Amino acid sequence: MSRRVSASTSSMMSSASGSGPTQSLRDIVQESLSNVLQASTAQLPNDKWIVLVVDPQSLRVISSSIGMYNLMEHHVSIVEDLMKTRAPFRDQAVLYLVEPNEESVDRIVADWTPNKATLKQGPLYGNTVFLYFLGRLPDALFGKIKACKELVKRVKILQEVNLDFLTKEAQAFHFDMGRSPSIYPELYLSKYQTANNISPKQEQMVQKLVTLCATLNEYPHVRYPDENELCKNLAFVFQQKMNEFVGSNSSWWYNGDGLHPNSDRATLLFMDRRDDCLSPLMHEFTYEAMVNDLLTIEDDRITYNSINAGTAKEGTTDEKTTKMDALLNDNDEVWMELRGMHIADVIKVLSTRIRDIVDSNTGSALNKAAKGKDGKALSVNQMAKALKALPEYREIMSKLSQHMQIAHQCMDAFTKQRLLDLSDLEQTMATGKTEDNDVPKLKEILGQVVNEFRQQPDSSMRLRLLAITIVSQRGLESQDYLDKLLNEARLTKGELKALKNLEKLGCPLVRAPQSGTKGRLGKMRGTKVSAYHPDAIESSNEYANSRYVCVLKAIMDKAAKGNLSVDEFPSVMPLPDAEGMLAPSSLSKAKSVRRVTSSSSKWAGSSSTNSQGSKKKGHGGRQIIFMAGGMCYSELRAAREVMADTNMEIVVGSNRFIKPLDFLIDCKNLSQGEA
Repeated sequence: MSRRVSASTSSMMSSASGSGPTQSLRDIVQESLSNVLQASTAQLPNDKWIVLVVDPQSLRVISSSIGMYNLMEHHVSIVEDLMKTRAPFRDQAVLYLVEPNEESVDRIVADWTPNKATLKQGPLYGNTVFLYFLGRLPDALFGKIKACKELVKRVKILQEVNLDFLTKEAQAFHFDMGRSPSIYPELYLSKYQTANNISPKQEQMVQKLVTLCATLNEYPHVRYPDENELCKNLAFVFQQKMNEFVGSNSSWWYNGDGLHPNSDRATLLFMDRRDDCLSPLMHEFTYEAMVNDLLTIEDDRITYNSINAGTAKEGTTDEKTTKMDALLNDNDEVWMELRGMHIADVIKVLSTRIRDIVDSNTGSALNKAAKGKDGKALSVNQMAKALKALPEYREIMSKLSQHMQIAHQCMDAFTKQRLLDLSDLEQTMATGKTEDNDVPKLKEILGQVVNEFRQQPDSSMRLRLLAITIVSQRGLESQDYLDKLLNEARLTKGELKALKNLEKLGCPLVRAPQSGTKGRLGKMRGTKVSAYHPDAIESSNEYANSRYVCVLKAIMDKAAKGNLSVDEFPSVMPLPDAEGMLAPSSLSKAKSVRRVTSSSSKWAGSSSTNSQGSKKKGHGGRQIIFMAGGMCYSELRAAREVMADTNMEIVVGSNRFIKPLDFLIDCKNLSQGEA
């Protein structure tokens, strides 16, 4: 018995630089899983069904891409959990799809190891077994399988399918690593590192990245930030493991190998959360970011309050509500369209769509049900009544209604947490200037921070603001000012630990003293707010509380256009066109169309228009960006924007996608093992 490596199903259709249509990462994964099922069921009689046995990781891989409801089309009769006691299906073949780890292999072997029960009744399944592993099966585990004779004689296929990752959306992936336990100790504490200056979790991430590139048919050039040791170590270990994969799989092909036209070799860029600790902390007001920050959502599933129209008691306007579940993913076209929009625009679009449907119906009863003043957004209650009165538009109205109610829940949380003024303060510290383009004194800004502390009852919100203050200014001027802010912030012991651990991520709480400076008081009075990243791309967003742009966007934009400096981002192996990248390109300083004239218009969109220039074509093959330590939702949105602007295919991923609270919890967990 030998093991095979799956040849990727992504054909030249997946070429990043080809002129034809491309397959997304999710499309490729779906096709790969479908091929696994088809290859297995093709060896069975037409009327035979198959049992699919999965472990927790493979179940999440299936759920994040193909979906459980599609399995019956491939004659899957039931999906069973390998980790649980299972009922026998002795008349059916079995397909195991599992992660290549010891626990899963031991349980598979146990299914086929004779014992009293199997000697009397026979094994759990029929005499046909298909074994598929998400990634590379270690030799020791392969040896365990070969040693089980009852299993070996039934195995028809044993294959590594290179799908050891989860698809977040069409062009995004993650490894579901770092939630519990936190991955931060193994990423950032030297005591966890072993050979090659890399920890076991880091090596696991690299191995999963190899399966991603194998599935995409990419043998990428590998780059990393010059001064980042973590990324450098990950890059060199990845190159080694990718070379081993290519060397041991002669039938595998890759884009840019010279044999496949219209394809260029990809680039994999390693990034580190430590290089931008501000973006995951900032309040962001696009729909996707607000849902993940302000509401409760788990694995894209959200529970919202749906209004039951017509249930209000006589003389009142209070309608009853029902809790409803919704999946916010690529299967929801409305979500895909709106997720990157500012929340104010989301509500405008939804209200307009609903009103258009209402106005298109000639029924007088409908117009009464949804009556509202021209130009004003429908209330959630009016919208619910319109839905009830429009049975022929029920499906689309139901989807619009769902998003309108979720968007209003975001706005309710926004109002309750007083985020309008808070966001203005955050934006000023992050960008180094006010909405009117003034650069305020730092002492004035710290006074506003203290006022926010005194009005904010939630200590986690105070922690978040204090972290933004410290990180955005690259540390405070003196220990005295830190002590005063800590006294006002009133943090818990755990929150204080999270704040102090920012220093382990390269974010000093207090700046190192500089020689030749004035006295402390004079220095503080003269110091002005500084931008966190002076060379960042300037935002074109028309909303004043969305001025800050994540650091990663400028890097992705340069990479997509072929302008990313090899001095700042060297490669493990020489790049073919490195000579043209020796000097970093200057970023465009185009004027922002964002201008507001009064404090009352912070939330309003600008009425001015801005003509868009032609998009610049991307440079080279597919760009793969991997963020160690968690990618935030502003970075995910930025990747979609750069991809749209440059016409370059960009695939982004991380060990997991993080919310602001996730990042602070990870910071706290850097104290693991300490007294």
